Formats: sequence, C-alpha cells, structure tokens
Amino acid sequence: SNTDLYLRRQKRNTKSLEGLFNSLKEKLDLSQDIELIESYDISHLSGRNALAGQVTYNRKGKVKDLYKIYNISSKNSGNDIGSMQEVIERRFSKISNLNTLPSVILIDGAQTHLKAVRKVLNKLKIDGVSLIAISKGARRKGEMDKVHNEQGKKLNFQKISSELLFLQEIRNETHRFSISKQRSKELKGIAKSSLDSIELVGLERKKALLRFFGSLEQIKKASPKD
Repeated sequence: SNTDLYLRRQKRNTKSLEGLFNSLKEKLDLSQDIELIESYDISHLSGRNALAGQVTYNRKGKVKDLYKIYNISSKNSGNDIGSMQEVIERRFSKISNLNTLPSVILIDGAQTHLKAVRKVLNKLKIDGVSLIAISKGARRKGEMDKVHNEQGKKLNFQKISSELLFLQEIRNETHRFSISKQRSKELKGIAKSSLDSIELVGLERKKALLRFFGSLEQIKKASPKD
C-alpha cells in the first residue's frame, strides 16, 4: 500500500499541489477555489468493529492534525450507506466542527453515496461544500476508476492524468488510514478473553493462571479441583 501511494505520488509530481487544486476546480466546474479536501472511508470486518476514517488534504498536502476516526454505531454497522450518513452527520452537526469546512468531500463510492451524503448536509443546512465520489474500475485497475459528480455524470479524466492520480492517492490514503485503525480495534477485541469477565480475576491472577496451565484452552479443560 505504501509503495503504491509512493509511486502514484511520483507520477503526479509533474504538477504541483497548487496546480492540481486549481485544475481540479476547473474539472469540477466549481466557482470557489478548493482550499481543503476531506475524504471518508468505511471499514469493518463482516459488519464487526465498524469505523470511518477521515483524511484531509490542503494545498500543501496531508493535514494529519485533521485526520479523524469515528466509531460506527451497532445500528449502522455493516451498512455502508447508513455508516456514511452517520459519520457525516456527526462531523457537521456541531458548531465546533464547522470552523474549518472543506471545499470538497471525496467519497469512495458512486451516485447512491453522493445522494445519501447530500441529504444529510441539506438537513444540517451546510452550504458551499461540493461532493464527488470515486469508484473502482473494471478488474479493480486504477486507470479504470470512475469519478462521479452529483449531477450523475462521470467526469472525464485522462487515465493517467495528474488529477486522477491525486484523487486516487487521497482515496487510497483514506482506505489505508481507516483499515489500519479498524485492524487495531479488532486486535484489541481479540486480546480479551473470557477470564476478563470473571470477578476478582485481575491482571496478575490472569498471568498466573496462564503461566500455570499454559493456555486459555487448558484452563477451560481444568477440573474445579485444579
């Protein structure tokens, strides 16, 4: 993943980030300059431990101070559309979160995702934010990726244009960030055992039991006398 991001960055470095932001404004037919791009991705394991990753770019590159993780409620876990609506509502519903509004929101998805996100923004009366989505191409080949706008059109980017490579870089960085956090969350859950739910069994006693019996399975097999 890191190698792929590096290679894409090298390919699109023929055009500066300032130039990319300006040319994206033209391609997207926006009236306002693009200052900030936010990207969102949903990650879960068969509907378990679902979370959303938010990645932010400005005209100088990644803004890691604005990277965020949102835990998804059990109600929407496994539902990508519901999860995306939940995270957008949480992101834009508080005044403190509106100090830095993005010019563009990039979503990994297609027209259905755009409509769902716009519905939430309209409900919250958030104006001045443009939405675009990027979907995987045929056989998951990067050059076949499609960029969608809210009008239902697929934007005409050349297959290896700097603009498309840049949007793919943001999408891939969001995916990398969200899936790495989701895996960490999953591992924390796995690290817990049934011993943790037994009253008066603390860390030291758990260590002693595991050291004496060798494994959790052997503890389960042990007799009451043991």
